[in-house]
Amino acid sequence: MPYLLVTVIISIFVALFAVQNAINVDLHFFLWNFSTSLIMVILGSFFIGILVGCFYLLMVKARHYMKNKKIREEIEGLQAEKKALEEKVTMLMHTQIQRSDVPKKAEVAEENK
Repeated sequence: MPYLLVTVIISIFVALFAVQNAINVDLHFFLWNFSTSLIMVILGSFFIGILVGCFYLLMVKARHYMKNKKIREEIEGLQAEKKALEEKVTMLMHTQIQRSDVPKKAEVAEENK
């Protein structure tokens, strides 16, 4: 909300500045030569500046989105790897317990004879 208020205030000042400078000016751009009101030049420059700023922000936001997506994919891969390793550890522990039980069972069988 504060950004909207600041934007409205800046827009009002730009509009007032443009209206107070309503003279005709000659513009020269490469091979183009034309005459227009200074209001059009000021407002056109203002809106082109806003447009360039919006495109820059979109580019930054897209870059952050792609980086965030890559990090999320890496996290998911690491979580899957962790789960696989935990399952492997559980299986190894189970196998180790079974191996340690085999001699005990053999000892019990010998004692019963």
